[in-house]
Order: sequence, then C-alpha cells, then structure tokens
Amino acid sequence: MKKVLIFLLTFFSFSLAQPLNIAVSANASYVLKEIVKEFKKSYKDIKINLIVSSSGKLASQIINGAPYDVFLSADMYYPEILYKKGVAKTKPKVYVYGVLVLWSFKIKNPNINSLKSAKKIAIANPRIAPYGKKALEVINYFGLYKEIKNKLVLGESVSQVNQYIIRKLVDIGFTSKSSVYAYGKKGYWKEIDKKAYSPIKQGAVLISDKKYAKKFYEFIFSKKAKEIFKKYGYDI
Repeated sequence: MKKVLIFLLTFFSFSLAQPLNIAVSANASYVLKEIVKEFKKSYKDIKINLIVSSSGKLASQIINGAPYDVFLSADMYYPEILYKKGVAKTKPKVYVYGVLVLWSFKIKNPNINSLKSAKKIAIANPRIAPYGKKALEVINYFGLYKEIKNKLVLGESVSQVNQYIIRKLVDIGFTSKSSVYAYGKKGYWKEIDKKAYSPIKQGAVLISDKKYAKKFYEFIFSKKAKEIFKKYGYDI
C-alpha cells in the first residue's frame, strides 16, 4: 500500500510539474509574456515555456513531432494545415487581428514614398512569415516591387526584422504594430493603410491534451487577455 501511495504521489507531482510549451509567432512574443504572467496568477505552479519563431517554422516543427501544447500563429493558414492533418485538437480560431506598420530609426516620417529613397528595407521572409507576406502585398499594391526588390533585406521573422530596424542596419522596415508598442513606441513609425493588405487574422489551435494547455488556450480568448492584446496595438 505504501509503494502504491508513493507511486501515485510521484505520478501526481510529475503531471503537475509538466511545463506547457507555447509555440508563438514572433510578432506576438512580447504580448505573450504579459499574457503568461496574468495566467500564472491563477496557476502559479505551472511552468510555461515560450518558443518563438516564424509561424511557418513552428508549424513545420509541430508536424514533425515537436512537443508543443498550444500554437499561436500570425495567420490562419498554418493552423488550418495542422487541423487538416489531424495534429491540432481544435479548429483554428482568430484570437487577434494584427496591424502592419512601417518603422524606422533613420527616417523621421516613414511612409510608402520612403521606400523609394531608402537603400535597405527589411521585411520578414514571405515564405515562412505571415507579416512578410502582408508586406509583399503592400509593396505590390503600390506597384513598387520592381523598383525596390533589390533593396529588400529578409529577416527570418518579425523579431529579426525588428533588430535590423533598431540597430539601423536598414533604413526602414515592415513590422507589427505590437512590436513598436513592445519597444515603447521608440523611433518613427506609421500604420499602413489597411486597404493595401488583406486582414491579418492570427489564429490559435490547441495541440496537446494536457489539462492546463486547454486552460491556457481558453485564456487566450478571455476578456482579460483581450485587454492585454489591445494594449499592444492589436485589433480585437
């Protein structure tokens, strides 16, 4: 009986101690730190790891067996793929709408015309990063691709693009409004007309069956989480 009790206590402790691995697209990594902090007010003993990368890379890792519990993408495309492949436990659901901006630490009044005079322009890789795809939509909308294609500097994700901009390795870049907010609205930035790109629907899916994974997934859509997302410049 004593051995059984020890086994049960050990099993219970192990289950409780299992960390949650949250895969999050780079644009939302800043706000997720605050979301996690708020969530842990109710679940203090749960350890949460944030795995940050481009949505495409994270989706590929999940398909190949990465032990992630919740996936927050920068679009609906990759969550849809995971759901169709039977990897996701829930249908993709929009948790926020992203906002695209031009950001610079060199150009005081960044706008679309600034792209013509800029020598280097940073965008996230459109092949794996949704914000990069949206940036390309904007460039094509204004008919600037041929004129500026040789100026484009690709970052693996929004996070890398932000570093290019902040460190002045480029003159200007396309990034998320949430990034600018996360860095205290420093530098010079301007929202891009939303007519120039399709809505940035950011989707989330539950990947594992862990009890607290489900609770965290549900918390993403809570009133409190929405307030935090709004604070970081997202549209709800």
